[in-house]
Amino acid sequence: MRPSPGRPRRFPAIGIVLAVALGVGAAVAFFFAMRALRGSDTPVTGGTLRVGVVGLGSLDPADARDPTAVMVAHHLFDTLVGYDPKTLEPRPALAQAWEVNPEQTVLTFHLLPGAHFHDGSPITSGDVKFSLERIARKSSNSPLVAQLDAIAGFAAYHVDGSAPGLAGVEAPDPATVVIHLDRPFSNFPSVLGHPGFGVVPKAAVERLGDAFKSAPVGSGPFQLVPAPGDRLRLVRFGGHKPVSKLDAIELLRFADAEAAYRGVGNGQVDISPVPPASSEDAAKRYGTRGMQPYLGLAFYAMNLKSPDLSDARLRKAITLAIDRERIVRDVYKDTVKLATGLVSDGVPGKATDACGEVCRHDVVRAKALVTEAFPNGGAPEVAIDHDDDATQAAVAASIKADLDAAGIPSVLRSHPFDQYGQFIVSGQQELFRLGWIADYPSPDAFLAPLFSSTSPDNVTGLAVPEVDDALKAARAEADPAKQQSLYREAERRVLSQYVVVPVAQLESRLAVVKRVQSFTLSPLGTFDGAAVTLARS
Repeated sequence: MRPSPGRPRRFPAIGIVLAVALGVGAAVAFFFAMRALRGSDTPVTGGTLRVGVVGLGSLDPADARDPTAVMVAHHLFDTLVGYDPKTLEPRPALAQAWEVNPEQTVLTFHLLPGAHFHDGSPITSGDVKFSLERIARKSSNSPLVAQLDAIAGFAAYHVDGSAPGLAGVEAPDPATVVIHLDRPFSNFPSVLGHPGFGVVPKAAVERLGDAFKSAPVGSGPFQLVPAPGDRLRLVRFGGHKPVSKLDAIELLRFADAEAAYRGVGNGQVDISPVPPASSEDAAKRYGTRGMQPYLGLAFYAMNLKSPDLSDARLRKAITLAIDRERIVRDVYKDTVKLATGLVSDGVPGKATDACGEVCRHDVVRAKALVTEAFPNGGAPEVAIDHDDDATQAAVAASIKADLDAAGIPSVLRSHPFDQYGQFIVSGQQELFRLGWIADYPSPDAFLAPLFSSTSPDNVTGLAVPEVDDALKAARAEADPAKQQSLYREAERRVLSQYVVVPVAQLESRLAVVKRVQSFTLSPLGTFDGAAVTLARS
């Protein structure tokens, strides 16, 4: 997910904070002895799930920029394609089936019969086309717009504004959508599973205008109804299949994560975000059901256009000098996990430890490489670029200490947080903080944007034909096993260039009380509320 084409996405300093009681009750005698005190653990249909949220603005799925907005969009809107909760592979949603041509350039989707929006109007192929076009239009500021650039006619519609719509999206009949791509892209169904691509009703959007952002007409398992106070109420939509087991989800707004976390402690809510400082406490109180890998990674990357970093031996020395484990433990205080490659945990096909020896911490070898590259001394001073967030400043200081220990001269360069995104595409960056959050669960969502030589988001300047060839072949490959092999080959080749150091695996962090059952947190930071049940109280 990018704020704009060519602009890598920033993430909060500690990562995404979005906790959980493990199931209890083993012995039958104990169960009956305690039943009067704590109630039954038997899940029942119905009830209201109360969720604490922070910073929720627009309810329009096209505006979904953070995990909270994505979670709400997921419950109010359905997408053409969903994700299998275990494998994260694409599965039918509003599209009951689809076919892809052998070239991976034409996708034909068949809509679920009888599907309706919350206002009772039928969901048609025209609504699907409209939903995609409102994201791709020239004036769009949707964070998902770049994900549609493979659709034929995208440039004419989004860039030039010379076309009246996306030529590559056709609606030959009310139940069929045909999407033409201008290049092979076997992962495109996975792209369309992001909740931000929720299908909206053309008539309602045009009638409501900006009011749609606060009072949307949806297509998902829950619909918005008026609620008093600082809360939103999503009630079960009986016309949805499958029908939600919950009666409703109530969203209670809090000023910050600390207040929301206090809310779960005092019984106001069942689910809340966990502030970084409370991570250990939340794990002890509620368990780790709500603490799962998020589709986000933190790197330190090197700009190959900088003369100071042109020598591969120096880049390798920098990689070996950085103590990633210490940064995760002492700076992030274990609120993130150690990154093990260029692809996030939880993604289908992710290599177990792609970093391996490439990313090991070895100061002795780093020193030897510096001496080898600069036998007469005179190693260049490397600028360590970071934003001015306190945690990121501490990460940069830790890296500087590591480079000093390896005999690599360095200087810290801090940049205002709100200007950092512009700086890292300026060409002036050297060794710089880079965060990336993917929009769909595939290695492609990490590797292609960041390391394809033609990608506007390739801020390292890496241009390796073998990497490009592997990524291109993977996108044209229909067989999942062969795809994974090609993506792993691309990842290995990128790591061998020593242009990026994987540092941290971001995590969603939610406190989830015991009575919430059948709860599974996805790498997108959301969960299937329609499948949740509440234990009888």
